[in-house]
Amino acid sequence: MSSKTILAGLLALILSCVPALADGGGGGSRDGMDSGGGQRSGLSSKATQAVVKTLTSGFERCGTLPQVYKFDCYRHTYKLAAQKLNGNQAYAEAYKALVLVEETLTTAVKQNLDPAQKPKRKGLNLYRAVKPAAVPQIKRQTERAMKQAETILLRSPASKKEHYTRIAQAVNSNKVLLRSALLPGGMIRLAWNLLKVAVPA
Repeated sequence: MSSKTILAGLLALILSCVPALADGGGGGSRDGMDSGGGQRSGLSSKATQAVVKTLTSGFERCGTLPQVYKFDCYRHTYKLAAQKLNGNQAYAEAYKALVLVEETLTTAVKQNLDPAQKPKRKGLNLYRAVKPAAVPQIKRQTERAMKQAETILLRSPASKKEHYTRIAQAVNSNKVLLRSALLPGGMIRLAWNLLKVAVPA
């Protein structure tokens, strides 16, 4: 068999793969995963829901911890949520927004650690305490970062609006829980906020 015949055969084989690669770039994947179950790519309801669930369930879990441990738990929640989008360019802005909140909390917790308090275990994770006097300041920093994250998400291109809006809503819910959990009578305020959403004026 001549070298020209071999090259022609290889070229035909390569060209036959082009339609499959062009169709979503994922070998026929329809749920944002490649055929080997590896790196996610593209917008998908599955990926968006995974982030939303991580943010909502994570914050609910953090709410059961004593006040001074909540912020390290919040940090961990946003870290997990961001990891679910890492490397997926379709969610680049959403990843940036989540990392912004995570990094804000990471810095705040690190700068205000309370050496007098031992880490507290919740599930498989250990969370560190911050100094009680630093709680109001960390809360303001966290809330400001969440607002910035919402802005990034809500300014997303129209093609991403549906998915990004759902993530922004989860961040906003976290913000409501943050306010309620760290203020006296927090549960009453949370109930009132939920009531206002359910029954608009």
